[in-house]
Amino acid sequence: MVFGAGKVVFLSGITLLLGFQLFSVADEKQEQKADDSNIEIMRYLLNAWSIRTKEKRTEPLQFVQEPVMQYQDPRYKVTKGAIWRLGDKGRPRAYVAVEMDHPQDTAGRATFEFVSMSEGPFRIDGQNVSWQPWEVEAIFQPFPDGPQPADTSEGRLDQMEQMAIRFSAEEMLGRELIHLNLHPIPFDRYQTTEDKNSDAAVFFFERGFNPEVFLIFETDGKTWNYGCARLSAAANLVKLDGKEVWSCPKISVRPKEDQIRYQWTNGYTANRHVFHLPRELNSSQFRFDRNRVIPLKKNPVEGKPQPVPAKPEDVKPVPNKETESS
Repeated sequence: MVFGAGKVVFLSGITLLLGFQLFSVADEKQEQKADDSNIEIMRYLLNAWSIRTKEKRTEPLQFVQEPVMQYQDPRYKVTKGAIWRLGDKGRPRAYVAVEMDHPQDTAGRATFEFVSMSEGPFRIDGQNVSWQPWEVEAIFQPFPDGPQPADTSEGRLDQMEQMAIRFSAEEMLGRELIHLNLHPIPFDRYQTTEDKNSDAAVFFFERGFNPEVFLIFETDGKTWNYGCARLSAAANLVKLDGKEVWSCPKISVRPKEDQIRYQWTNGYTANRHVFHLPRELNSSQFRFDRNRVIPLKKNPVEGKPQPVPAKPEDVKPVPNKETESS
């Protein structure tokens, strides 16, 4: 059969389009596979830590086995980032952000950021990790002239979204002042009391695609409180209706005046870790149950974790956040 020149061009275009679509689907599947692998590695690293608390609990304190948020930030070389929740009921005991930096197979570099959210002594120990916060990073205060909490979950979420847009945030990154963007959708919700109208949501301010400051709203069904917490070593500032309501100083390895030193007793701290997982691990060994952690093989110990000071008086006092400005 003989085709005209126009028909040949038309069919060639269809062939190229189909080929492009096939390659796009294949690339998507490959990216999804790598994405799932990164989450599995994070889960393995977190589950290898031991978590201790003095409280009498019917269930052990542990990480929820699915991250509450996932993100990427190519500008700052974050191949994959995720925030994990410690404690599955009420306000979490802590959030831990894990950022992967170009992982290769079972080896790579991960940055961990720890944020203490509620009171109660606990300690996390693991490879190059020994976090025992002596302070709560999330600072709460009454929301001025807050609305009467709505009777429905959707209504309360709408109220929290309306309160959130009244806030703004900025940070000093080096000598650059950066205005952070409010992400309008909360990444976590929970109840603080047994009241039917009790509710809470966690929003965040982001630099690019990277979360930097948490903005939390909570209600006991009667009144509203709000709180802020850092997820960054930079100096941050939050304003409500243009008036400063919260700030935090820079954290540094070699702090200057009005800065904080990285310590394992801080409400917020961070640690970068090069990991090497056992080569024999495969996807079937990353199994988990949403309601309980399945014991996994421990990571090989590469070094002793940094010891935690025995007495609170050994720690340098943290500057007053209320008087600190960016």
